Amino acid sequence: MPSDSGHCQQQRFYLRDEVVLNNTANRAWVIIHGNVFDITPLFDGNSTGSPKKIHQLLLAFAGKDLSVHFDGAGRPVYRISKDGVRVPEFPPVTIRNAATGKRWWDDKSLSIGRITARERKIRVINNLTFKIQELTVCEEDTITDIQKRLHRFNANANEYTWRSNIDRNDITGDLQIDKTLTENGIMYDNYPPPPMIWIFYQIPPNNSEQINESDGTV
Repeated sequence: MPSDSGHCQQQRFYLRDEVVLNNTANRAWVIIHGNVFDITPLFDGNSTGSPKKIHQLLLAFAGKDLSVHFDGAGRPVYRISKDGVRVPEFPPVTIRNAATGKRWWDDKSLSIGRITARERKIRVINNLTFKIQELTVCEEDTITDIQKRLHRFNANANEYTWRSNIDRNDITGDLQIDKTLTENGIMYDNYPPPPMIWIFYQIPPNNSEQINESDGTV
């Protein structure tokens, strides 16, 4: 069964908390030196079956950072057994992706992005409802990426004008959606409160639909 990660694979960077949540046979991710792998295809998306013990061991580490078992080049660390045999420190590295025949850690088709170099908190305030939503985003996220993160709270997040100030008539405050927060002049600050971003709903021409005042959606 294909991996159910359609929306998430559109991302380039991830928060560690996003990886932690993917810890079942139906959706399993791991981290190796900052690279995020979606290893769900290795389990055929079947959480009720009886996978081999080596697959069960790998599944037990789903959602975790496995970097300690790999060298700086992303290749498995080996040790010498008591019998003098060279064996991988982490046995599940021998598992292959049936679809490609490659070891999963060396399979680019399973690599979906990287862990962010830095997490950032922001506050997004809806000028229509004055509701404030705090988000944790990746330093590398563009405003478009952040809009996608806001979709679970506001389905029409991309229909708003995003700006760095409250004056809706000052177009210099408009954020460029293909650029990051830093590139838009919103610098990182480790001290609270997080920076505020204002969003202004843009009513489409000749749109007679009513705006839902509870969340700013239509």
